[in-house]
Amino acid sequence: MAEAENNPSQEGKAPVALIPEGVDVSSFLLRTPVEIGFVLRSLAQKGDLVSVYFDHGQFSFLSAILECDTKQQRFWFDICGVEAINRSLLRADHIVFAAAPEGVRIQFVLDGGISLVDYDERPAFEASFPNDLIKLQRREYFRLDTPIGKPLLCKLRHPNGRVLDLPLHDISIGGMGLWMQGQVEVEQLDVFPGCRVDLGTFGMVELTIEIRSKRQVTKRDGTVQTMLGTRFVDLPRQTENLLQRYIAQLERERHQLLRN
Repeated sequence: MAEAENNPSQEGKAPVALIPEGVDVSSFLLRTPVEIGFVLRSLAQKGDLVSVYFDHGQFSFLSAILECDTKQQRFWFDICGVEAINRSLLRADHIVFAAAPEGVRIQFVLDGGISLVDYDERPAFEASFPNDLIKLQRREYFRLDTPIGKPLLCKLRHPNGRVLDLPLHDISIGGMGLWMQGQVEVEQLDVFPGCRVDLGTFGMVELTIEIRSKRQVTKRDGTVQTMLGTRFVDLPRQTENLLQRYIAQLERERHQLLRN
């Protein structure tokens, strides 16, 4: 992938990585002009760097949002220091913008429509607002593996009447990964209310989960097991705060092990 620096102050700055394909971002999409304008204006005011990718990721450069107009649903951003890159961007029909201010992943896509204009007596790009924008909080994106020696268990009540004890593989504020036990019919988008997870000293939490993925995983011992990817539905604020404290404790324990 060809990269171009925008100006000397950005030398040595790495482009912001894109959110990997397959990550469920449906609950983190902003769609109204007011919401999108708020995010773009914040990027402009703080001067955060924005990576611009186009031509199927073959080219990228670092830019910055200069200003946005929510009423007109337009925004302006810095050109690249390489003229050939600027000309190519004007012809591009799929442009991805990515930023990560304070660990919050922001990403949106434009289907072309970029124009070169004069902004504050210097050249800049102008574009319409995207149709939607992803704003992905760090802790909701990065899942932490749960302890293996004494795994957490999710008690899930199945419509067939059975209560399943499903070991956790990982957890985040947005959801958790579960190891499926036995042959029980569970499908994508199934919703299970009243699931309970004992977090030890942090107490018992009750959750409503939605199945987002179901895949076969080959474990280190060669056995094949089914993993369920889930997301939390309508997570109460009190439960979210408790999960945040538990995840922070997991991070501290993991860092302690790395130091030893």
